[in-house]
Amino acid sequence: MNNVEVGKESYQFRQMLQILIRRFGLLEKEGAQCCGVSLIQSHILFEVQRSGKPSLNELSSSLGLDNSTLSRHIQGLVERNLVNRTPSSTDRRYIAITLTPEGERYENDIAGQMNVYIQEILSNVPQDKRGQVLESIDLILEAMQNSSCC
Repeated sequence: MNNVEVGKESYQFRQMLQILIRRFGLLEKEGAQCCGVSLIQSHILFEVQRSGKPSLNELSSSLGLDNSTLSRHIQGLVERNLVNRTPSSTDRRYIAITLTPEGERYENDIAGQMNVYIQEILSNVPQDKRGQVLESIDLILEAMQNSSCC
């Protein structure tokens, strides 16, 4: 492939990603609400439920947030009784984050709404192409993880 073709391919890929991000509403400002919590807090609830009892550092890494930003959002979730911060009895630096029963209900409500939305999207993809779509997204995510940009 020559430089012109590579440039076109890169431009097309960037354009597609930006459209995807806009259509998913990920460019909303930080204060944008999703089911009564900020978009970032919604991601935190999802990751905590998915991971079990992640530490602040594990959450920071999986969400791509710095510790101070994450701590601020965790504090808001603690104040709303959606998560608990539990210090380790053996290592004072380790703080596990868990969902409260209210946090679990909240995350389950968000998950239900997201599942309906995602099922609607997938219903517009031919049945025999859905596996291909999921495989392609997985390849992109892996490539992004192995990339050093930004």
